[in-house]
Amino acid sequence: MLAQALVSVTLLQLTLGPDPLPDPLAAAPELDAPAEPETGGAPIYGGELVAPGGWPATVAILGQSFCSGTLVTPELVLTAAHCFPSESGGSVTVYFGDSTGNPSHERTATEWGVHPDFCLPKDCGDEIHDFAWVRLSEPIEDIDPIVPITNQSEFDDAMATGSEVVFVGYGEDELAVTGFKREVTSTITGYSANGREFRAGGEGKDSCQGDSGGPAFVQTSEGQWRLAGVLSRGGECGGGGIYGVPLPELCWLRDSSGVDLLPEGCSSCDCVALPGEVDEGCGCSTAATGAGLSAEHSPSRGALPFAGLVLLALLAPVMLRRG
Repeated sequence: MLAQALVSVTLLQLTLGPDPLPDPLAAAPELDAPAEPETGGAPIYGGELVAPGGWPATVAILGQSFCSGTLVTPELVLTAAHCFPSESGGSVTVYFGDSTGNPSHERTATEWGVHPDFCLPKDCGDEIHDFAWVRLSEPIEDIDPIVPITNQSEFDDAMATGSEVVFVGYGEDELAVTGFKREVTSTITGYSANGREFRAGGEGKDSCQGDSGGPAFVQTSEGQWRLAGVLSRGGECGGGGIYGVPLPELCWLRDSSGVDLLPEGCSSCDCVALPGEVDEGCGCSTAATGAGLSAEHSPSRGALPFAGLVLLALLAPVMLRRG
């Protein structure tokens, strides 16, 4: 029933939803300018359903909109700010498992927080801060969270332009069906001028409606999976999306939620030199605490991400196509 309802909402959103925004990265200086992506008529290409039980830390969030997210501690999910047009009102439910219709776990949210500096691309350029957190009613004890990259060596190793990323989410497939966890592998194609956002995907490998707030995962040379980006926005599904880098927002996350993902020895959020920055950071060499999936326990590759219900389209008509 839930999956059918989500399909109906998705079809309604496609009728009433906003037009795509210009890509703010297109006009921003980049370390390596990405090739122009090809956009097709169908919403998503190149993805597949995850293997049963795959990518367990990726969740579906149903509340003010339908989004995806990532479990970063046993009781905290990181997602996108635009998934919450209002910081109060309504209920939020988080689903784990291969589909929202048959979840392995289900939790209500006791509270959530939106980055106070979140704003729309037309007003803020690449200072979007499209991040939010959701606190679960009960911790999830049998799923390993996936934490963001927090040290320079991991960042340089896994997040250079051209690095492989895996998108995971519950958003639309080619038939506009939502609610099933899917994945696809693509690459990082460029960074914003301040390094806080990157573009990834394209040529039919992309995220879409229902995947907003969902993860882009990278694998380190030591076989650990890390959260590289949180899906913010994009144009036509299949043409690539824009992802916020979590690292610069971890001080806000700590102060707002009480959850500290910064590694030992780093009290600020400038411990990694992002692409486009002049200084070299503080050279932190310790990874964040938290569990990552080892190579032998990694889910099968393949994916598709993004989201937003009609409510979001009405309240934020200038927001991205995929939220």
